Amino acid sequence: MLCAERTLGGGSHNPPPLFFRKLVQRIREEFEYFPGLRLTAGEAARFWGLEISTCQRVLTELLAAGFLARESGRYLKRSA
Repeated sequence: MLCAERTLGGGSHNPPPLFFRKLVQRIREEFEYFPGLRLTAGEAARFWGLEISTCQRVLTELLAAGFLARESGRYLKRSA
């Protein structure tokens, strides 16, 4: 669990809505900063120090928004 998750309350299975939106934005920025980043959900959870369920929710959100693509089980920034 991230320090922010402990501070803001709510377990990582169901983080508060404001925290979740900020988390989605932070991970989106990571993919923008590292355009070649390609991670499985498990790798992403370890990379960002999240529980797998929270990480999967974030990745699913970015996938649904059309920001990420998924190839061979890995998430990557969708090309423009």
